[in-house]
Amino acid sequence: MVGAVIVGAGEGKRMGASARKQFVKIAGRPIIAYTLDVFEKTQLVDYVVIVVPKDAIDWVKEEIVGQYGYKKVHSIVYGGESRQESVYYGLKALKPGTTTVIVHDAVRPLISETLIHRVMDAAQLTGAAITAVPAKETIKRVESGEIVGTLDRHVLWLSQTPQCFRHDVIMNAHARAASQKIEATDDAALVEAAGVKVAVAVGSYSNLKMTSPEDLPMFEYFLGQEVRSRIDSAVDQGGRGRPPRRRRRGARRRRQPGEGQSQSQAQGKEGGRRRRTRVFGRKRTDRGNRGDRGDRGGERAEPGRGQDRPREQRGDSRREHRHEQSGGGQRSQAG
Repeated sequence: MVGAVIVGAGEGKRMGASARKQFVKIAGRPIIAYTLDVFEKTQLVDYVVIVVPKDAIDWVKEEIVGQYGYKKVHSIVYGGESRQESVYYGLKALKPGTTTVIVHDAVRPLISETLIHRVMDAAQLTGAAITAVPAKETIKRVESGEIVGTLDRHVLWLSQTPQCFRHDVIMNAHARAASQKIEATDDAALVEAAGVKVAVAVGSYSNLKMTSPEDLPMFEYFLGQEVRSRIDSAVDQGGRGRPPRRRRRGARRRRQPGEGQSQSQAQGKEGGRRRRTRVFGRKRTDRGNRGDRGDRGGERAEPGRGQDRPREQRGDSRREHRHEQSGGGQRSQAG
């Protein structure tokens, strides 16, 4: 059984917002809801434990879990004075029989099922794994405002969540840290301190942690990219999420315009097609303007258009016109 601990018990003072950062709304939804969406939909995780501030438990239960209908949420517990303590409280709330644990920050809403799958695969090697990305920039060691060293970025990786652990490995690491007063900024460090090797799965640079106000526009950008990607995927599959229709074996494929033809042949056929279209269009327009029958061919005639004279008068005018062309013309020649 796989359980996930979603850690969102921080106060978020660096965000500078009126609400805690995990509850800040983007596009009408709190950040933590985007995170829970992924765990709700994936089949890799069986249930979820949410860790939030003590005074927010009822609000999260009603306004997030209840409103968005999350079925996988097993329990909501309050956190401690530090992230490490909050994770430990979440681990204690896991269901009996849990074999694998995923720990993830509530304020990393751009997590994907792909990342969960990667870190779970990597954890099978040693019982512990993290997601991380290679450092892109040069990193300096600074003390008292002065550089005291330059680190080799080629061996430096930036740690992320999700992190995945075998249940006994992560529980023993936290229990050991609590008894020996060991503090760390992520769970993998506690596992390392316990002598367990931690594997690394390639993370994603878009898997941002919402910490400061500058992170919010980036999240909005990637969220827009994700929505457009889903739309494009649906269109590629037939417009309604269905797979494209497959051609029957042995059926002749319809040629695209101009395929297998020279440029002059394609232009000649295209020109003829345009001429026929114009003629056909004029005929449809004329046929569509026949008074009370206008709704049968093309545009329906507007009231009074082609109806300015009664049918009897129009018939008389046609007979007069033919009479002028035949009899009237002959009399003029005789005279």
